Amino acid sequence: MRSSSFRLLFAHAARLAVVAAIAWLVHVEHAAFLGRQQGADLAALPIDRIQAHLPEAVTIGGDSNAVAGGRDVLANSGERVGTIFKTSPASDAAIGFSGPTDLLVVCDTDLRVAGVEILSSRDTRDHVAAIERDPRYLASFRGKSLDDLAALAAGRIDAVGGSTLTCLAIAEGLSLRLGGSAGTSRFATAPTLADLSKIFPDAVAIEPDVGDPSVIRVLAADRIPLGWALRTSPAADRTIGYQGPTDAIIGFDAQGKVAGVAVLATFDNEPYVGYVRDDRAFRRVYRGMTFEELAGLDPDNTGVEGVSGATMTSQAVARGIVLAARARRETSTAGEKRSWLGAIMRDLDGPRLGALALIATAIVTAFTRARGTWFGRLALPLAVLAYLGFGAGALLSQAQAWGWAQAGVPRGAVVLAALAAAAVILPATTRKNVYCSHLCAHGAAQQLLVRFAKPKRSVPAWLRPWLIVLPWCLLVLAILTALFHLPLNLVDLEPFDAYLPTVAGTAALAIFAMSLLASAFYPMAYCRHACPTGALLDHLRLNSRSDRFTWRDGVMLACLAAAALAHWWPR
Repeated sequence: MRSSSFRLLFAHAARLAVVAAIAWLVHVEHAAFLGRQQGADLAALPIDRIQAHLPEAVTIGGDSNAVAGGRDVLANSGERVGTIFKTSPASDAAIGFSGPTDLLVVCDTDLRVAGVEILSSRDTRDHVAAIERDPRYLASFRGKSLDDLAALAAGRIDAVGGSTLTCLAIAEGLSLRLGGSAGTSRFATAPTLADLSKIFPDAVAIEPDVGDPSVIRVLAADRIPLGWALRTSPAADRTIGYQGPTDAIIGFDAQGKVAGVAVLATFDNEPYVGYVRDDRAFRRVYRGMTFEELAGLDPDNTGVEGVSGATMTSQAVARGIVLAARARRETSTAGEKRSWLGAIMRDLDGPRLGALALIATAIVTAFTRARGTWFGRLALPLAVLAYLGFGAGALLSQAQAWGWAQAGVPRGAVVLAALAAAAVILPATTRKNVYCSHLCAHGAAQQLLVRFAKPKRSVPAWLRPWLIVLPWCLLVLAILTALFHLPLNLVDLEPFDAYLPTVAGTAALAIFAMSLLASAFYPMAYCRHACPTGALLDHLRLNSRSDRFTWRDGVMLACLAAAALAHWWPR
């Protein structure tokens, strides 16, 4: 008996491991695919552009082992004489005057910069042209190591006159491409005691916080704390007013409430910034608000209508204040990130809490006698359909599952993450597919059809063999699409996008309508015969036959083999 139970558990664990291995290979292959895309773009470059920096270069070789997404550069003998890489898409977050800039970086055999040039730019044409006319800025990167580039301090560079923001964004983009951070201020001058005195007239000393340089402690005589101030840079350095970002400080008194605002250095149009500095009402914006209240504002709706004559600039400063408060909230007083649990709790608003409560209620219902009562058969499906379905659009799908496998779980997807955890863990440990029976909005819609339309027809015998393999064909297609990046949108395989009708495509709406129409004649038609997500979850469900090898296991092993070949096959 014990050996039988052990064999069942071992076989089931192996089945779970196969699916997990497929997901992992989809993830690593996606990262490799992005790198190959960059490399493919580099392979198309004319060799003379590289020879301008490495005269001995003759041809562009294969993928670089030294720089992810880069390519080796070869001499006539086939010997590597350098490495090239581009900065986009990693650098796309570095916005200059009006957009990011993609660079070509050419390195020698020691991975020191031999040359940098602009491949393309979405920044303002005249600013980019000024940098290209003055080669000294791009030449300043020559001789630097890749570690030097990763540690670039954007606010400490010598920029081309009139193109400062574009130069700063180029330096920041290089740092981002090589694993650095965008945490350095674009403003070289730190706030002074004179700046803080505009908010705290009794201040005699200021002290930057050891853990977070954007936080400044404000002291009166005898080192009596007056409060503290928050600098908006670098958190708001990408917030553009009329023509650039503005540095500001917002002060909090000893009771933790906003005491005032002071506008500091700027890349914006100085007359406009002057209007904001001189506006008494703006200096008092948010006065009396607590830090948490400020950080909880919507950055796109700060409540500031704007200073007359400087609307764009004043609204940008207000947005920067909120963004800086939000960024500060992400860190502890020591400058370390708060726990993952704290981050999740901050994302839990009323609607999300309601959805999580409904998920918990459904799970409890699934494991108690309540599932057979009017609540489990009527009230719960209605609530799931209305709240999780049309209210939140929270349904698991192939697009979501393999998208997460490729790129990771987004932080704000608390409800979907809870659904995914319940969908995978509960069937694998309790023998109950709780998601399909109690948490899927489309399943709830079909359950309600069964209750009210009372369909009793059976699927024709000739059609049954095709319907047995249909969901598995769709599942395999989804896996291969994620693995090989086929030109297919996975949301078109299932009806679940129809629960957000404003964004749903024609295919999802059509499948939604047809699946419910079929379910009006054949009980739970879509769930039983066409759902690839349900087929995968049921495959992961522990049951008395889990120790038996089936054709479904063969299909998943074939997918695993395809994933392994895709990742490790020499290119």
